Amino acid sequence: MKGRDVRLVTQKKLFDSDTRHGLNRLNMPLKQLQTNEFLTEDEKDHLKEETGNQIEVRLLGRTLEIYKDPMNLRWWPMEKTENYVLTTNWYRFWLANKLHLKRDSNVQVWSFRGSDKLCFVVVCVEEPIVEIVDSDS
Repeated sequence: MKGRDVRLVTQKKLFDSDTRHGLNRLNMPLKQLQTNEFLTEDEKDHLKEETGNQIEVRLLGRTLEIYKDPMNLRWWPMEKTENYVLTTNWYRFWLANKLHLKRDSNVQVWSFRGSDKLCFVVVCVEEPIVEIVDSDS
């Protein structure tokens, strides 16, 4: 895909609301973002310009293959927080990957540009294992 501008967007826990059929969205609160620089200024302006504006994006899962159905990225201001959300085919993607992307698992969302199109990768990450070493041994 000749990807470039790879950035870690967020690491978050998959909540029930991220896996519900009726909601069909992956929520990425601004307060949890690692970077806001995954969007161009034009893209940010477009999303915030009018409610309902969206950008079509592509999504890769753990197989690193492009998911067949495109998603939409939206800006979603709420009463107490502001969010970016992946919508449209999110639930179908989650369903196809639910053995890997389980509720309550930690996921990372990475962004990159492939052929100048905004793309995301969603991967499950394990909690780091902390070994306690007994210094008296």
